[in-house]
Amino acid sequence: MDKQVDGQKEMKQSSCQRSGFAYLAFGVGIGAALSVLFAPRPGEETRKWVANKGFDAIDAANKKVWQSRVHLKEIMDRGQLQITEAVSAGRKSFGKHEPESPVAVL
Repeated sequence: MDKQVDGQKEMKQSSCQRSGFAYLAFGVGIGAALSVLFAPRPGEETRKWVANKGFDAIDAANKKVWQSRVHLKEIMDRGQLQITEAVSAGRKSFGKHEPESPVAVL
């Protein structure tokens, strides 16, 4: 019974957090639109400023994606190494020999 009540509380908190984030994003969007409309700069200058900010945001997002990909590759390489070591240890413990690694003859 307590688990069910706890689950309902967690769902309510999660829902509140999502709706709070939605309101925040909506408010930021409205604020950005109003700041562009009431900006003291001429239209062409404002458009260039908005375009530059957009390109800066895209560059920042691309950098974060690249960093995430590098980090994920490192994690996967470590995991693959651990699996290889575990399989090797398992084979040794059962008395099976390691398969010969293919060697290229030049």
